[in-house]
Amino acid sequence: MLYMSKIVAERITYRLSISMLVIILSLLGISIPLIISSYQDYIKTKNALIEIRALNAVADLANKISRERGPANKAMSSNAQQLIENQQALREYRQGVDQQIKITALELKQAGFMTLAYHLNTHVVASLAQGRHDVDAYLNTPIAQRQALQFDRAILMMFNVWDQTHDVLKNVVMRSKNKDSTLMDSYTLILILILADLRDQAGRVASNVIAHVSFNVPLPNTNIARSLQTQKQVQYLWDLVNTLQPENEKTPEFIHLHQQVKTEFIDQGLPMVLQLIDESTQGKSYNLQGTAVTDRISGYFSTVVDLQKYLLDDCVYRAEQHLHEAQNKLIWTAGIAFISLLAALFTMIYARKRVFVPLIQARKMILNLVQHHGKVSHSNTRVLDEDRYRRSGEFFALFEAIYKLQHMLAQRDAFETQLKNMARTDALTGVSNRTVLDEYVQYLEGEPARFIQLGLIVVDIDNFKTVNDQYGHSIGDGVIVEVAQCLKQNIRHSDLIVRFGGDEFLILIPDVEIKQVTEIAEKIRHDVSNLNIDVPHIKQRFTISVSIGIAGTAENWKDLFHQADQSLFRAKALGKNKVAG
Repeated sequence: MLYMSKIVAERITYRLSISMLVIILSLLGISIPLIISSYQDYIKTKNALIEIRALNAVADLANKISRERGPANKAMSSNAQQLIENQQALREYRQGVDQQIKITALELKQAGFMTLAYHLNTHVVASLAQGRHDVDAYLNTPIAQRQALQFDRAILMMFNVWDQTHDVLKNVVMRSKNKDSTLMDSYTLILILILADLRDQAGRVASNVIAHVSFNVPLPNTNIARSLQTQKQVQYLWDLVNTLQPENEKTPEFIHLHQQVKTEFIDQGLPMVLQLIDESTQGKSYNLQGTAVTDRISGYFSTVVDLQKYLLDDCVYRAEQHLHEAQNKLIWTAGIAFISLLAALFTMIYARKRVFVPLIQARKMILNLVQHHGKVSHSNTRVLDEDRYRRSGEFFALFEAIYKLQHMLAQRDAFETQLKNMARTDALTGVSNRTVLDEYVQYLEGEPARFIQLGLIVVDIDNFKTVNDQYGHSIGDGVIVEVAQCLKQNIRHSDLIVRFGGDEFLILIPDVEIKQVTEIAEKIRHDVSNLNIDVPHIKQRFTISVSIGIAGTAENWKDLFHQADQSLFRAKALGKNKVAG
Protein backbone atom coordinates (compact mmCIF):
# COMPACT_ATOMS: atom_id res chain seq x y z
CA MET A 1 0.00 0.00 0.00
CA LEU A 2 2.83 2.40 0.84
CA TYR A 3 4.54 1.59 -2.45
CA MET A 4 1.34 2.27 -4.41
CA SER A 5 0.81 5.59 -2.61
CA LYS A 6 4.37 6.65 -3.47
CA ILE A 7 3.83 5.91 -7.16
CA VAL A 8 0.58 7.82 -7.23
CA ALA A 9 2.17 10.78 -5.44
CA GLU A 10 4.95 10.90 -8.04
CA ARG A 11 2.38 10.81 -10.84
CA ILE A 12 0.47 13.69 -9.29
CA THR A 13 3.66 15.73 -8.95
CA TYR A 14 4.53 15.02 -12.58
CA ARG A 15 1.08 16.06 -13.84
CA LEU A 16 1.07 19.23 -11.78
CA SER A 17 4.56 20.05 -13.07
CA ILE A 18 3.20 19.72 -16.61
CA SER A 19 0.39 22.10 -15.66
CA MET A 20 2.90 24.66 -14.41
CA LEU A 21 4.85 24.26 -17.64
CA VAL A 22 1.65 25.05 -19.54
CA ILE A 23 1.29 28.20 -17.42
CA ILE A 24 4.85 29.22 -18.29
CA LEU A 25 4.19 28.67 -21.97
CA SER A 26 1.00 30.71 -21.64
CA LEU A 27 3.00 33.54 -20.07
CA LEU A 28 5.35 33.36 -23.02
CA GLY A 29 2.37 33.45 -25.38
CA ILE A 30 1.16 36.64 -23.69
CA SER A 31 4.55 38.28 -23.18
CA ILE A 32 6.03 37.77 -26.63
CA PRO A 33 3.22 39.61 -28.51
CA LEU A 34 3.43 42.46 -25.98
CA ILE A 35 7.19 42.69 -26.42
CA ILE A 36 6.84 42.58 -30.21
CA SER A 37 4.14 45.27 -30.08
CA SER A 38 6.29 47.48 -27.85
CA TYR A 39 9.29 46.95 -30.12
CA GLN A 40 7.25 47.82 -33.22
CA ASP A 41 5.98 50.97 -31.50
CA TYR A 42 9.56 51.86 -30.59
CA ILE A 43 10.75 51.34 -34.18
CA LYS A 44 7.80 53.31 -35.57
CA THR A 45 8.49 56.21 -33.20
CA LYS A 46 12.21 56.07 -34.02
CA ASN A 47 11.46 56.20 -37.75
CA ALA A 48 9.05 59.10 -37.19
CA LEU A 49 11.80 61.01 -35.39
CA ILE A 50 14.21 60.33 -38.28
CA GLU A 51 11.59 61.60 -40.78
CA ILE A 52 10.95 64.71 -38.70
CA ARG A 53 14.67 65.43 -38.52
CA ALA A 54 14.89 64.99 -42.30
CA LEU A 55 11.96 67.37 -42.71
CA ASN A 56 13.64 69.82 -40.36
CA ALA A 57 16.87 69.62 -42.36
CA VAL A 58 15.11 70.21 -45.70
CA ALA A 59 13.09 73.12 -44.27
CA ASP A 60 16.29 74.62 -42.87
CA LEU A 61 17.98 74.20 -46.26
CA ALA A 62 15.05 75.83 -48.06
CA ASN A 63 15.23 78.81 -45.70
CA LYS A 64 19.00 79.13 -46.13
CA ILE A 65 18.74 78.97 -49.92
CA SER A 66 16.00 81.56 -49.79
CA ARG A 67 18.12 83.73 -47.45
CA GLU A 68 21.14 83.43 -49.76
CA ARG A 69 19.36 85.89 -52.02
CA GLY A 70 19.84 88.47 -49.23
CA PRO A 71 23.67 88.61 -49.23
CA ALA A 72 23.60 88.06 -53.03
CA ASN A 73 21.28 91.03 -53.54
CA LYS A 74 23.31 93.08 -51.09
CA ALA A 75 26.55 92.31 -52.92
CA MET A 76 25.04 93.03 -56.33
CA SER A 77 23.58 96.34 -55.11
CA SER A 78 26.84 97.43 -53.40
CA ASN A 79 28.89 100.41 -54.45
CA ALA A 80 32.65 100.19 -54.95
CA GLN A 81 33.41 100.79 -51.25
CA GLN A 82 30.97 98.07 -50.02
CA LEU A 83 31.60 95.44 -52.71
CA ILE A 84 34.60 93.59 -51.23
CA GLU A 85 33.08 93.31 -47.77
CA ASN A 86 29.70 92.14 -49.07
CA GLN A 87 31.30 89.63 -51.47
CA GLN A 88 33.19 88.09 -48.55
CA ALA A 89 29.93 87.87 -46.56
CA LEU A 90 28.30 86.15 -49.56
CA ARG A 91 31.12 83.58 -49.84
CA GLU A 92 30.89 82.76 -46.13
CA TYR A 93 27.12 82.35 -46.33
CA ARG A 94 27.44 80.05 -49.36
CA GLN A 95 29.74 77.78 -47.36
CA GLY A 96 27.01 77.41 -44.74
CA VAL A 97 24.46 76.55 -47.46
CA ASP A 98 26.83 73.96 -48.98
CA GLN A 99 27.33 72.38 -45.57
CA GLN A 100 23.57 72.29 -45.02
CA ILE A 101 23.12 70.50 -48.38
CA LYS A 102 25.46 67.72 -47.20
CA ILE A 103 23.67 67.44 -43.86
CA THR A 104 20.27 67.40 -45.55
CA ALA A 105 21.27 64.72 -48.07
CA LEU A 106 22.53 62.53 -45.21
CA GLU A 107 19.29 63.02 -43.22
CA LEU A 108 17.22 62.13 -46.28
CA LYS A 109 19.19 58.91 -46.80
CA GLN A 110 18.81 57.92 -43.15
CA ALA A 111 15.05 58.47 -43.43
CA GLY A 112 14.88 56.25 -46.51
CA PHE A 113 14.27 59.06 -49.02
CA MET A 114 17.03 57.94 -51.38
CA THR A 115 15.40 59.41 -54.51
CA LEU A 116 14.98 62.79 -52.85
CA ALA A 117 18.60 62.74 -51.69
CA TYR A 118 19.68 62.06 -55.27
CA HIS A 119 17.44 64.86 -56.54
CA LEU A 120 18.99 67.21 -54.00
CA ASN A 121 22.58 66.30 -54.95
CA THR A 122 21.90 66.63 -58.67
CA HIS A 123 19.07 68.96 -59.67
CA VAL A 124 19.11 71.30 -56.66
CA VAL A 125 22.90 71.52 -56.58
CA ALA A 126 23.01 72.12 -60.35
CA SER A 127 20.34 74.80 -60.16
CA LEU A 128 22.16 76.44 -57.26
CA ALA A 129 25.41 76.40 -59.22
CA GLN A 130 23.70 78.06 -62.19
CA GLY A 131 22.10 80.73 -59.96
CA ARG A 132 25.43 81.48 -58.27
CA HIS A 133 27.14 81.62 -61.67
CA ASP A 134 24.73 84.33 -62.82
CA VAL A 135 25.25 86.26 -59.57
CA ASP A 136 29.05 85.97 -59.87
CA ALA A 137 28.89 86.97 -63.55
CA TYR A 138 27.09 90.14 -62.55
CA LEU A 139 29.55 90.84 -59.72
CA ASN A 140 32.51 90.34 -62.11
CA THR A 141 31.02 92.85 -64.55
CA PRO A 142 32.57 96.33 -64.15
CA ILE A 143 30.25 98.61 -62.25
CA ALA A 144 29.96 101.01 -65.17
CA GLN A 145 28.78 98.19 -67.48
CA ARG A 146 26.19 96.66 -65.14
CA GLN A 147 22.50 96.75 -66.04
CA ALA A 148 19.35 96.38 -64.01
CA LEU A 149 18.12 93.64 -66.39
CA GLN A 150 21.22 91.51 -65.72
CA PHE A 151 20.73 92.04 -61.94
CA ASP A 152 17.09 91.00 -62.19
CA ARG A 153 17.93 87.89 -64.28
CA ALA A 154 20.35 86.68 -61.61
CA ILE A 155 17.64 87.08 -58.99
CA LEU A 156 15.20 85.00 -61.08
CA MET A 157 17.77 82.20 -61.37
CA MET A 158 18.06 82.13 -57.57
CA PHE A 159 14.26 81.88 -57.43
CA ASN A 160 14.54 78.63 -59.44
CA VAL A 161 16.91 77.15 -56.85
CA TRP A 162 14.37 77.59 -54.09
CA ASP A 163 11.63 76.13 -56.28
CA GLN A 164 13.70 72.96 -56.68
CA THR A 165 14.30 72.79 -52.92
CA HIS A 166 10.62 73.34 -52.19
CA ASP A 167 9.81 70.31 -54.37
CA VAL A 168 12.06 68.20 -52.13
CA LEU A 169 10.36 69.57 -49.00
CA LYS A 170 6.92 68.87 -50.43
CA ASN A 171 7.86 65.30 -51.36
CA VAL A 172 9.22 64.62 -47.86
CA VAL A 173 5.81 65.55 -46.48
CA MET A 174 3.90 63.56 -49.09
CA ARG A 175 6.04 60.41 -48.77
CA SER A 176 6.24 60.39 -45.01
CA LYS A 177 4.94 57.13 -43.50
CA ASN A 178 4.08 58.88 -40.23
CA LYS A 179 2.33 62.00 -41.49
CA ASP A 180 -1.02 60.95 -39.99
CA SER A 181 0.39 60.04 -36.58
CA THR A 182 0.21 62.04 -33.37
CA LEU A 183 3.81 63.08 -33.94
CA MET A 184 3.34 64.48 -37.44
CA ASP A 185 -0.24 65.59 -37.85
CA SER A 186 -1.28 66.81 -41.29
CA TYR A 187 -2.11 70.33 -40.06
CA THR A 188 1.40 70.91 -38.73
CA LEU A 189 3.08 69.54 -41.86
CA ILE A 190 0.95 71.67 -44.17
CA LEU A 191 1.63 74.67 -41.94
CA ILE A 192 5.39 74.06 -42.21
CA LEU A 193 5.09 73.96 -46.00
CA ILE A 194 3.06 77.14 -46.02
CA LEU A 195 5.52 78.95 -43.75
CA ALA A 196 8.44 77.87 -45.94
CA ASP A 197 6.58 79.27 -48.95
CA LEU A 198 5.63 82.37 -46.98
CA ARG A 199 9.24 83.06 -46.04
CA ASP A 200 10.39 82.72 -49.66
CA GLN A 201 7.55 84.84 -51.00
CA ALA A 202 8.40 87.43 -48.37
CA GLY A 203 11.92 87.62 -49.77
CA ARG A 204 10.68 87.81 -53.34
CA VAL A 205 8.57 90.87 -52.54
CA ALA A 206 11.73 92.96 -52.21
CA SER A 207 13.85 90.95 -54.67
CA ASN A 208 11.42 91.78 -57.48
CA VAL A 209 12.16 95.52 -57.13
CA ILE A 210 15.69 95.72 -55.75
CA ALA A 211 17.50 95.64 -59.12
CA HIS A 212 15.84 98.74 -60.48
CA VAL A 213 15.83 100.49 -57.11
CA SER A 214 19.61 99.96 -56.93
CA PHE A 215 19.99 101.62 -60.34
CA ASN A 216 17.47 104.31 -59.33
CA VAL A 217 15.42 103.72 -62.48
CA PRO A 218 11.64 103.24 -62.80
CA LEU A 219 10.30 99.74 -62.25
CA PRO A 220 9.15 97.89 -65.38
CA ASN A 221 5.53 96.82 -65.41
CA THR A 222 6.57 93.16 -65.28
CA ASN A 223 8.50 93.68 -62.06
CA ILE A 224 5.65 95.68 -60.52
CA ALA A 225 3.24 92.91 -61.47
CA ARG A 226 5.53 90.23 -60.02
CA SER A 227 5.93 92.14 -56.79
CA LEU A 228 2.21 92.81 -56.39
CA GLN A 229 1.39 89.20 -57.27
CA THR A 230 3.89 88.03 -54.69
CA GLN A 231 2.33 90.27 -52.07
CA LYS A 232 -1.08 88.80 -52.86
CA GLN A 233 0.42 85.33 -52.46
CA VAL A 234 1.93 86.36 -49.14
CA GLN A 235 -1.43 87.61 -47.89
CA TYR A 236 -3.12 84.38 -49.06
CA LEU A 237 -0.53 82.22 -47.31
CA TRP A 238 -0.89 84.29 -44.16
CA ASP A 239 -4.63 83.73 -44.17
CA LEU A 240 -4.00 79.99 -44.50
CA VAL A 241 -1.70 80.09 -41.48
CA ASN A 242 -4.47 81.69 -39.44
CA THR A 243 -7.00 79.12 -40.66
CA LEU A 244 -5.09 75.84 -40.45
CA GLN A 245 -3.57 75.96 -36.99
CA PRO A 246 -6.13 74.43 -34.52
CA GLU A 247 -7.04 76.69 -31.63
CA ASN A 248 -6.14 74.06 -29.02
CA GLU A 249 -2.55 73.89 -30.39
CA LYS A 250 -1.93 77.65 -30.29
CA THR A 251 0.50 77.82 -27.39
CA PRO A 252 1.52 81.17 -25.86
CA GLU A 253 4.84 80.96 -27.72
CA PHE A 254 3.09 80.27 -31.02
CA ILE A 255 0.75 83.22 -30.45
CA HIS A 256 3.73 85.48 -29.66
CA LEU A 257 5.66 84.45 -32.80
CA HIS A 258 2.50 84.67 -34.88
CA GLN A 259 1.91 88.21 -33.66
CA GLN A 260 5.51 89.15 -34.50
CA VAL A 261 4.99 88.03 -38.11
CA LYS A 262 1.84 90.11 -38.28
CA THR A 263 3.35 93.21 -36.68
CA GLU A 264 6.80 93.25 -38.28
CA PHE A 265 6.41 91.64 -41.69
CA ILE A 266 2.74 92.01 -42.71
CA ASP A 267 2.20 95.45 -41.21
CA GLN A 268 5.72 96.96 -41.76
CA GLY A 269 7.66 95.01 -44.39
CA LEU A 270 5.06 94.86 -47.14
CA PRO A 271 4.11 98.57 -46.92
CA MET A 272 7.78 99.46 -47.35
CA VAL A 273 7.89 97.71 -50.74
CA LEU A 274 4.55 99.20 -51.74
CA GLN A 275 5.99 102.64 -51.04
CA LEU A 276 8.90 101.92 -53.40
CA ILE A 277 6.43 100.88 -56.12
CA ASP A 278 4.37 104.06 -55.58
CA GLU A 279 7.51 106.19 -55.79
CA SER A 280 8.42 104.51 -59.09
CA THR A 281 4.99 104.95 -60.67
CA GLN A 282 4.90 108.62 -59.58
CA GLY A 283 8.40 109.31 -60.95
CA LYS A 284 9.80 110.15 -57.52
CA SER A 285 13.22 109.30 -56.17
CA TYR A 286 13.34 106.16 -54.01
CA ASN A 287 13.54 106.69 -50.27
CA LEU A 288 15.87 103.68 -50.02
CA GLN A 289 18.88 102.92 -52.15
CA GLY A 290 21.00 99.83 -52.84
CA THR A 291 21.86 97.70 -49.85
CA ALA A 292 19.47 99.60 -47.57
CA VAL A 293 16.51 97.76 -49.12
CA THR A 294 18.00 94.36 -48.30
CA ASP A 295 19.03 95.44 -44.80
CA ARG A 296 15.59 96.76 -43.96
CA ILE A 297 13.44 93.97 -45.41
CA SER A 298 15.52 90.98 -44.15
CA GLY A 299 14.82 91.89 -40.56
CA TYR A 300 11.09 91.85 -41.13
CA PHE A 301 10.67 88.38 -42.59
CA SER A 302 13.05 86.67 -40.17
CA THR A 303 9.98 86.39 -37.93
CA VAL A 304 8.46 83.95 -40.43
CA VAL A 305 11.51 81.71 -40.07
CA ASP A 306 11.25 81.91 -36.28
CA LEU A 307 7.62 80.71 -36.39
CA GLN A 308 8.46 77.84 -38.72
CA LYS A 309 11.46 76.84 -36.60
CA TYR A 310 9.27 76.78 -33.49
CA LEU A 311 6.84 74.35 -35.14
CA LEU A 312 9.66 72.10 -36.38
CA ASP A 313 11.43 72.14 -33.03
CA ASP A 314 8.12 71.27 -31.33
CA CYS A 315 7.70 68.27 -33.68
CA VAL A 316 11.23 67.11 -32.91
CA TYR A 317 10.68 67.55 -29.17
CA ARG A 318 7.42 65.55 -29.21
CA ALA A 319 9.04 62.84 -31.30
CA GLU A 320 11.96 62.58 -28.87
CA GLN A 321 9.54 62.38 -25.93
CA HIS A 322 7.53 59.64 -27.64
CA LEU A 323 10.71 57.76 -28.46
CA HIS A 324 11.79 57.95 -24.83
CA GLU A 325 8.37 56.68 -23.69
CA ALA A 326 8.39 53.87 -26.27
CA GLN A 327 11.88 52.87 -25.18
CA ASN A 328 10.85 52.79 -21.52
CA LYS A 329 7.74 50.80 -22.40
CA LEU A 330 9.82 48.25 -24.29
CA ILE A 331 12.26 47.92 -21.39
CA TRP A 332 9.47 47.61 -18.82
CA THR A 333 7.55 45.08 -20.92
CA ALA A 334 10.60 42.90 -21.46
CA GLY A 335 11.61 43.26 -17.81
CA ILE A 336 8.19 42.38 -16.43
CA ALA A 337 7.92 39.42 -18.80
CA PHE A 338 11.32 38.14 -17.66
CA ILE A 339 10.47 38.59 -13.98
CA SER A 340 7.09 36.87 -14.51
CA LEU A 341 8.80 33.87 -16.08
CA LEU A 342 11.30 33.65 -13.23
CA ALA A 343 8.46 33.92 -10.73
CA ALA A 344 6.55 31.14 -12.52
CA LEU A 345 9.62 28.89 -12.48
CA PHE A 346 10.23 29.58 -8.80
CA THR A 347 6.56 28.95 -8.06
CA MET A 348 6.69 25.63 -9.89
CA ILE A 349 9.72 24.47 -7.92
CA TYR A 350 8.35 25.79 -4.66
CA ALA A 351 4.89 24.31 -5.25
CA ARG A 352 6.36 20.90 -6.02
CA LYS A 353 8.25 20.78 -2.73
CA ARG A 354 6.01 22.80 -0.44
CA VAL A 355 2.48 22.37 -1.77
CA PHE A 356 1.96 19.15 -3.69
CA VAL A 357 3.51 16.81 -1.13
CA PRO A 358 1.60 18.34 1.81
CA LEU A 359 -1.61 18.12 -0.21
CA ILE A 360 -1.10 14.39 -0.74
CA GLN A 361 -0.48 13.93 2.96
CA ALA A 362 -3.59 15.97 3.74
CA ARG A 363 -5.56 13.71 1.40
CA LYS A 364 -4.62 10.71 3.53
CA MET A 365 -5.65 12.50 6.72
CA ILE A 366 -9.03 13.59 5.27
CA LEU A 367 -9.71 10.08 3.95
CA ASN A 368 -9.00 8.57 7.35
CA LEU A 369 -11.37 11.02 8.99
CA VAL A 370 -14.15 10.22 6.52
CA GLN A 371 -13.58 6.47 6.95
CA HIS A 372 -13.73 6.78 10.71
CA HIS A 373 -16.94 8.79 10.49
CA GLY A 374 -18.45 6.19 8.22
CA LYS A 375 -17.28 3.33 10.49
CA VAL A 376 -15.42 1.59 7.70
CA SER A 377 -12.77 -0.87 8.86
CA HIS A 378 -9.15 -0.41 7.91
CA SER A 379 -8.97 -3.76 6.13
CA ASN A 380 -11.98 -3.03 3.94
CA THR A 381 -10.63 0.37 3.08
CA ARG A 382 -7.35 -1.12 1.93
CA VAL A 383 -9.02 -3.51 -0.46
CA LEU A 384 -11.20 -0.71 -1.85
CA ASP A 385 -8.22 1.60 -2.28
CA GLU A 386 -6.13 -0.88 -4.22
CA ASP A 387 -9.06 -1.73 -6.48
CA ARG A 388 -9.74 1.91 -7.28
CA TYR A 389 -6.07 2.66 -7.84
CA ARG A 390 -6.06 -0.02 -10.54
CA ARG A 391 -9.20 1.42 -12.18
CA SER A 392 -8.64 5.19 -11.85
CA GLY A 393 -4.92 5.69 -11.45
CA GLU A 394 -3.67 9.04 -10.13
CA PHE A 395 -7.07 10.72 -10.49
CA PHE A 396 -8.41 8.64 -7.67
CA ALA A 397 -5.56 9.80 -5.49
CA LEU A 398 -6.75 13.39 -5.86
CA PHE A 399 -10.49 12.93 -5.68
CA GLU A 400 -11.11 9.91 -3.46
CA ALA A 401 -10.64 11.96 -0.31
CA ILE A 402 -13.24 14.55 -1.24
CA TYR A 403 -15.63 12.14 -2.96
CA LYS A 404 -17.34 10.96 0.18
CA LEU A 405 -17.59 14.47 1.57
CA GLN A 406 -19.01 15.65 -1.73
CA HIS A 407 -21.54 12.82 -1.71
CA MET A 408 -22.72 13.72 1.76
CA LEU A 409 -22.88 17.43 0.94
CA ALA A 410 -24.68 16.73 -2.31
CA GLN A 411 -27.35 14.77 -0.48
CA ARG A 412 -27.80 17.61 1.97
CA ASP A 413 -27.89 20.25 -0.79
CA ALA A 414 -30.41 18.23 -2.78
CA PHE A 415 -32.65 17.93 0.24
CA GLU A 416 -32.37 21.65 1.02
CA THR A 417 -33.05 22.53 -2.62
CA GLN A 418 -36.10 20.31 -2.62
CA LEU A 419 -37.43 22.00 0.51
CA LYS A 420 -36.77 25.47 -0.93
CA ASN A 421 -38.47 24.63 -4.20
CA MET A 422 -41.47 23.22 -2.38
CA ALA A 423 -41.76 26.43 -0.36
CA ARG A 424 -41.38 28.78 -3.38
CA THR A 425 -43.00 26.91 -6.27
CA ASP A 426 -46.61 26.20 -7.09
CA ALA A 427 -46.96 22.43 -6.95
CA LEU A 428 -49.47 22.18 -9.80
CA THR A 429 -47.94 24.46 -12.45
CA GLY A 430 -44.27 24.71 -11.46
CA VAL A 431 -44.32 28.52 -11.58
CA SER A 432 -43.50 30.76 -8.62
CA ASN A 433 -45.94 31.22 -5.75
CA ARG A 434 -46.90 34.27 -3.73
CA THR A 435 -43.92 33.86 -1.42
CA VAL A 436 -41.61 34.61 -4.32
CA LEU A 437 -43.86 37.51 -5.35
CA ASP A 438 -43.61 39.03 -1.87
CA GLU A 439 -39.79 38.76 -1.94
CA TYR A 440 -39.62 40.28 -5.42
CA VAL A 441 -41.90 43.18 -4.49
CA GLN A 442 -39.82 43.80 -1.37
CA TYR A 443 -36.70 43.90 -3.56
CA LEU A 444 -38.35 46.36 -5.97
CA GLU A 445 -39.48 48.65 -3.18
CA GLY A 446 -35.82 48.95 -2.17
CA GLU A 447 -35.13 50.38 -5.65
CA PRO A 448 -38.25 52.45 -6.58
CA ALA A 449 -36.76 53.55 -9.91
CA ARG A 450 -37.29 50.03 -11.25
CA PHE A 451 -41.08 50.50 -11.19
CA ILE A 452 -40.82 53.04 -14.03
CA GLN A 453 -40.04 50.34 -16.59
CA LEU A 454 -41.79 47.41 -14.91
CA GLY A 455 -44.66 45.84 -16.80
CA LEU A 456 -47.40 43.83 -15.06
CA ILE A 457 -49.77 41.38 -16.76
CA VAL A 458 -52.74 39.90 -14.88
CA VAL A 459 -54.18 36.79 -16.54
CA ASP A 460 -57.55 35.34 -15.51
CA ILE A 461 -59.11 32.23 -17.05
CA ASP A 462 -62.56 33.00 -18.37
CA ASN A 463 -65.46 30.91 -17.05
CA PHE A 464 -63.15 28.65 -15.07
CA LYS A 465 -65.89 27.73 -12.53
CA THR A 466 -68.00 26.41 -15.38
CA VAL A 467 -65.11 24.18 -16.51
CA ASN A 468 -64.79 22.72 -13.01
CA ASP A 469 -68.52 22.22 -12.68
CA GLN A 470 -68.92 20.65 -16.13
CA TYR A 471 -65.79 18.55 -16.47
CA GLY A 472 -64.47 18.10 -12.94
CA HIS A 473 -61.56 19.49 -10.97
CA SER A 474 -58.99 17.22 -12.58
CA ILE A 475 -59.77 18.72 -15.99
CA GLY A 476 -59.76 22.17 -14.38
CA ASP A 477 -56.28 21.50 -13.04
CA GLY A 478 -55.22 20.46 -16.54
CA VAL A 479 -56.53 23.76 -17.91
CA ILE A 480 -54.48 25.68 -15.34
CA VAL A 481 -51.36 23.69 -16.29
CA GLU A 482 -51.89 24.35 -20.04
CA VAL A 483 -52.34 28.08 -19.44
CA ALA A 484 -49.18 28.14 -17.31
CA GLN A 485 -47.24 26.50 -20.17
CA CYS A 486 -48.50 29.17 -22.58
CA LEU A 487 -47.27 31.86 -20.22
CA LYS A 488 -43.81 30.25 -19.93
CA GLN A 489 -43.44 30.07 -23.71
CA ASN A 490 -44.10 33.79 -24.18
CA ILE A 491 -41.77 35.36 -21.61
CA ARG A 492 -38.02 35.76 -21.03
CA HIS A 493 -35.96 33.95 -18.42
CA SER A 494 -35.65 37.22 -16.53
CA ASP A 495 -39.44 37.62 -16.24
CA LEU A 496 -41.43 36.29 -13.27
CA ILE A 497 -44.64 34.21 -13.45
CA VAL A 498 -46.66 33.88 -10.24
CA ARG A 499 -49.77 31.84 -9.65
CA PHE A 500 -51.69 34.47 -7.73
CA GLY A 501 -54.95 32.60 -7.21
CA GLY A 502 -56.79 29.51 -8.32
CA ASP A 503 -57.16 30.57 -11.95
CA GLU A 504 -55.23 33.85 -11.90
CA PHE A 505 -51.60 34.51 -12.82
CA LEU A 506 -49.31 37.53 -12.58
CA ILE A 507 -46.41 38.20 -14.94
CA LEU A 508 -43.81 40.80 -13.96
CA ILE A 509 -41.66 42.02 -16.85
CA PRO A 510 -38.73 44.36 -15.99
CA ASP A 511 -37.08 46.87 -18.35
CA VAL A 512 -39.86 47.02 -20.91
CA GLU A 513 -42.10 49.58 -22.57
CA ILE A 514 -45.91 49.39 -22.33
CA LYS A 515 -46.10 48.69 -26.07
CA GLN A 516 -44.05 45.53 -25.64
CA VAL A 517 -46.18 44.49 -22.66
CA THR A 518 -49.29 44.80 -24.83
CA GLU A 519 -47.69 42.67 -27.57
CA ILE A 520 -46.79 39.93 -25.09
CA ALA A 521 -50.29 39.97 -23.60
CA GLU A 522 -51.91 39.69 -27.03
CA LYS A 523 -49.62 36.78 -27.91
CA ILE A 524 -50.60 34.99 -24.69
CA ARG A 525 -54.30 35.58 -25.33
CA HIS A 526 -53.99 34.28 -28.88
CA ASP A 527 -52.04 31.15 -27.88
CA VAL A 528 -54.49 30.28 -25.08
CA SER A 529 -57.49 30.68 -27.38
CA ASN A 530 -55.89 28.12 -29.73
CA LEU A 531 -55.56 25.48 -27.02
CA ASN A 532 -57.68 22.30 -27.36
CA ILE A 533 -58.39 20.71 -23.99
CA ASP A 534 -59.06 16.95 -24.07
CA VAL A 535 -61.73 15.37 -21.85
CA PRO A 536 -60.73 11.67 -22.06
CA HIS A 537 -63.70 10.05 -20.34
CA ILE A 538 -66.23 11.60 -22.70
CA LYS A 539 -63.88 11.89 -25.73
CA GLN A 540 -64.58 15.57 -26.14
CA ARG A 541 -62.47 18.68 -26.64
CA PHE A 542 -63.14 22.26 -25.68
CA THR A 543 -61.41 25.62 -25.91
CA ILE A 544 -60.78 28.26 -23.32
CA SER A 545 -59.95 31.94 -23.23
CA VAL A 546 -58.34 34.40 -20.87
CA SER A 547 -58.95 38.01 -19.99
CA ILE A 548 -55.79 40.07 -19.52
CA GLY A 549 -55.15 43.35 -17.78
CA ILE A 550 -51.85 45.19 -18.23
CA ALA A 551 -50.12 48.09 -16.52
CA GLY A 552 -46.79 49.88 -16.56
CA THR A 553 -44.92 52.98 -15.37
CA ALA A 554 -46.09 53.19 -11.78
CA GLU A 555 -44.40 54.68 -8.74
CA ASN A 556 -44.95 51.68 -6.48
CA TRP A 557 -46.31 48.15 -6.40
CA LYS A 558 -49.70 49.15 -5.01
CA ASP A 559 -50.37 51.55 -7.88
CA LEU A 560 -49.06 49.11 -10.47
CA PHE A 561 -51.23 46.26 -9.23
CA HIS A 562 -54.27 48.51 -8.96
CA GLN A 563 -53.83 49.63 -12.59
CA ALA A 564 -53.52 46.06 -13.81
CA ASP A 565 -56.50 44.91 -11.75
CA GLN A 566 -58.65 47.70 -13.15
CA SER A 567 -57.50 46.80 -16.66
CA LEU A 568 -58.53 43.18 -16.03
CA PHE A 569 -61.95 44.40 -14.89
CA ARG A 570 -62.34 46.34 -18.15
CA ALA A 571 -61.29 43.31 -20.18
CA LYS A 572 -64.00 41.25 -18.47
CA ALA A 573 -66.52 44.00 -19.06
CA LEU A 574 -65.68 44.08 -22.78
CA GLY A 575 -66.86 40.50 -23.13
CA LYS A 576 -63.81 38.53 -21.99
CA ASN A 577 -61.05 37.08 -24.20
CA LYS A 578 -59.69 40.61 -24.34
CA VAL A 579 -56.54 42.57 -23.45
CA ALA A 580 -57.09 45.89 -21.74
CA GLY A 581 -54.62 48.46 -20.53
